[in-house]
Amino acid sequence: MDFPFEMTGICVGVSDGDSLILELPGAERVRIRLYGIDAPEKDQPLAREARKKLGYLVYDKPIRVEVLDKDQYGRYVGKVYAGARYVNRFMLKEGLAWLYRHYAADDAVLAEAEARARAAARGIWTSASPLRPRIFRSEKRKGRE
Repeated sequence: MDFPFEMTGICVGVSDGDSLILELPGAERVRIRLYGIDAPEKDQPLAREARKKLGYLVYDKPIRVEVLDKDQYGRYVGKVYAGARYVNRFMLKEGLAWLYRHYAADDAVLAEAEARARAAARGIWTSASPLRPRIFRSEKRKGRE
């Protein structure tokens, strides 16, 4: 499969603040991970709000995805658009996700959106030291050992 490519469909599910289920024409369903962002995990502050906001933006709406890659879980990773709105950027701008620097360190559009949310102390940035989901997941795994 050659990347990038584009897919369109209707959002039929929202798993959390950075992933959704897209139904393509013909009823095939695919999982989509929003490129460049990492929303709070289920047990973290604002996880529910991030999922709810993403659902408000995309659920039961026509969605366009610029697919950039496929992750280790089989999800397509891409830039998600609901109409003209760049959803990935919007989630960062609202302070409902971190820039996923590991994968999108050089994305100036997303970096600026996170910087604006941080400067405005919006969402996760109301906390003096919010814990990145990547670190949260790592610490949770260590606790199980």
